[in-house]
Amino acid sequence: MITFAKEIVYYLQGSGVPKEQAEDVVQDVFIKMLESDFVIPAQKMRAWMYSVSIRRYIDKYRRDKHYMEILRRDFFTKENQLIVEETDYDFLMEEVEKLPTQDKIMLDLYYFQGFSIGEIAEVLHYSKSKVKVQLMRSRKKLRQILEKKGYHHGNI
Repeated sequence: MITFAKEIVYYLQGSGVPKEQAEDVVQDVFIKMLESDFVIPAQKMRAWMYSVSIRRYIDKYRRDKHYMEILRRDFFTKENQLIVEETDYDFLMEEVEKLPTQDKIMLDLYYFQGFSIGEIAEVLHYSKSKVKVQLMRSRKKLRQILEKKGYHHGNI
């Protein structure tokens, strides 16, 4: 069964699932297997594990996507954003708004909403290291855009 579990993790990773999520899904399948009252014949175990793992990941993906939609709809609206008194920084908010959704959310949560790395990780169901890396990449994208428009760290 451990061999099957490793196979499924590799299969899910090959399908684009992050390693941590793939391992979580397979662990959930093992727990489901241990808690179940039915017995699965050995020759059908591998197929059952694949089937349940794929369905479990799809359910998790849909749930996470639904949560993100709720967050975007209810928490990332114009009314909930901090209002910066200085009009000198309107250009910054405009440039943040032009970024891809993932980058915009990261920067908004961290800088404008005041969330900590841990809080962002909890809200988005990411690891803290993933939040840190994504935040760094989002900053880099914003910095590059701003530098192309003539803004530099000293004059912002």
